[in-house]
Amino acid sequence: MKSLKFFKPTLAITLAIVIGWLLSVRPAEAGYTVTLQEVGPDVVATGSGAINLTGLTFDTSAFVNSEMRPSPATILTGPTTSSSVDLYTEPGGPTSFGSSGFFTLASSGSGDMVGIATGEELHPVSLIVPTGYVSGTFLSDSATYSGKTFATLGVTPGTYVWTWGTGANQNFTLEIPPTPGPPVVSTSPATLIGTFSARLNGSLDPDGLTTTVHFQYGSTTSYGSATSMQTQTGNTYRNITANITGLMASTTYHFRIVATNSAGTRMSGDRIFTTLSPTGPPVVATNPATLIASFSATLNGSLDPHGLATSVHFQYGPTTGYGLTTAPQSHSGNTYLNISANISSLTTHTTYHFRVVATNSGGTRYGSDRTLTTP
Repeated sequence: MKSLKFFKPTLAITLAIVIGWLLSVRPAEAGYTVTLQEVGPDVVATGSGAINLTGLTFDTSAFVNSEMRPSPATILTGPTTSSSVDLYTEPGGPTSFGSSGFFTLASSGSGDMVGIATGEELHPVSLIVPTGYVSGTFLSDSATYSGKTFATLGVTPGTYVWTWGTGANQNFTLEIPPTPGPPVVSTSPATLIGTFSARLNGSLDPDGLTTTVHFQYGSTTSYGSATSMQTQTGNTYRNITANITGLMASTTYHFRIVATNSAGTRMSGDRIFTTLSPTGPPVVATNPATLIASFSATLNGSLDPHGLATSVHFQYGPTTGYGLTTAPQSHSGNTYLNISANISSLTTHTTYHFRVVATNSGGTRYGSDRTLTTP
């Protein structure tokens, strides 16, 4: 690659400005981060990162154990036996991360002794690092508080940051995520309701814990039947569905979603749906087109023949007047079926309308209008 001296001066200046700007907007590195988590019956603190001591003043050397006092803010992670450390002052930051004013010694710990301590008479805040620590060296440690919870330790969930400059690794962060709780659930309307079957729908947030979830359903609010268990994890909402069969025609059913994790069980509100009669007009829905190409596409829909011999096809064309149809298909039964038809001889860069149409001795039903655009 050629050196910049071979380029025009204006380009070199432009590149220098861009590079300088990129360097100026790069975020500072994470520094040292300690995370508290409730793990089973214990609270575990884990820390890792590197520290830049620039801007801090060396105070003294001491011997300390891993311990915690939320107010004034003190957290030391590492071995439970006294470790030789250096104290540096004065990082700025919060003076507490909870309500407790009592020291709690860790039950066990390992790794490097690192921490933050406030409340000293001469130096309100001190950063604690292993004796002889060299700036930029990677550190890691852990400490366990057996038989403790966030509540008994007196800590308040949140993110607490102490800083002493704007450069890389010039910060110490304590992260206390919210305590996981019981799952959060809600029930959504049932879909694909047929004569003897339906699809139950709901939503779930496991709230960070392994969660089992299922639906209860029946002809009363006592329910009596349940779908198979599903297992979910994570901290985000997701849709939960279950198909049920063996229902009775023209019957109202109740259903709800039930979820359980180690923090408890939650049940949603009750919803109802009513199954179709044994026979009647077909039930149809138009679904999005697929395999859309310059001159062809696949049209899609769903059909419940509703217990009668049913003829089904698609209408399509450049307007809602359609004008073109696919070949008819014959179906029967009382369950939902996926219907599709391939169409060709289309025009490029054109929007087409389409819908599914089904007819039996109970009547004719039309799906809603959808569109597709050829590339």
